[in-house]
Amino acid sequence: MKQAVIETDHLDYGFQKGERILHDINLHVPQGSIYGFLGPNGAGKTTTLRLLLGLLRSENSGIRLFGNPMPGSRIDILKRIGSLIEQPSLYLHLTGRENLEVFRRAYECPASRVGEVLQVTGLSDAAAKKTKAYSLGMKQRLAIAIALLHDPELLIMDEPTNGLDPNGIIEIRELIRDLNRHQGKTVLVSSHLLAEVEKLATHVCIIHQGKLLFQGTLAELQSLQHRHALLEIEVDDVARAEQILSGRFTVFAQSGFTVHVAHAEPDEAASINHMLVGGGVRVSRLCAVGNDLEGLFLQIISA
Repeated sequence: MKQAVIETDHLDYGFQKGERILHDINLHVPQGSIYGFLGPNGAGKTTTLRLLLGLLRSENSGIRLFGNPMPGSRIDILKRIGSLIEQPSLYLHLTGRENLEVFRRAYECPASRVGEVLQVTGLSDAAAKKTKAYSLGMKQRLAIAIALLHDPELLIMDEPTNGLDPNGIIEIRELIRDLNRHQGKTVLVSSHLLAEVEKLATHVCIIHQGKLLFQGTLAELQSLQHRHALLEIEVDDVARAEQILSGRFTVFAQSGFTVHVAHAEPDEAASINHMLVGGGVRVSRLCAVGNDLEGLFLQIISA
């Protein structure tokens, strides 16, 4: 197992009113990985990232970055991290280059870094343009350029493709790949876009309602996906369908007229259809949805 850049040991977090946001989160982010931190909105992703960066104070001391405790070694650790949490903070009345110059001076980086990060993020031609005229995708790339100024070893990005059009999503995806493959950056990227993470990540963590449900390589997740396919079935009586199938299969009843059924063998789809029809349930549609991460995600969070 590769050395972990980020580790958490039974990480918990809750607000003062007693509401628990995170429950026993144990992360292991290998060095050199693109770690996809997946979960629906409200799952606890941003809270976790804020704790990792010391923006929130955890109730336990089980956070280690580069092998060092956080927040005990916070200043030294943060010098090795670049981050983009939620919306980028930019000076819209300044040009892209001027924005970078402001942060370069704050970080005390060499002047040459401005041109270097502009080139890496594909913004050299737009460097003299006012940031207010940038597209959302360009603003995201400029925010990433700022995060790269001090040449960090680790990048932490919260929903970097949120709100982007398809072209902007592709640009950010390719930029993250380049930073990982050619610049040696370890990248932790949170997202609720499962298909997008599948195209990008080497390792995946799934979090739901503040609980870690899965952690491993993308290949391990896809292996789990193949072992447990999922059928989406439209019926005229969901309650009856669940009653018929629940003794033999794992059934995730949905609202309306749809149920999801986990099955292990391809020929079990025919058996499921036969059981429903024989039990007086009309089946109007039956299709496999286990061939993508979304189908697997549905199984995991419903377990």
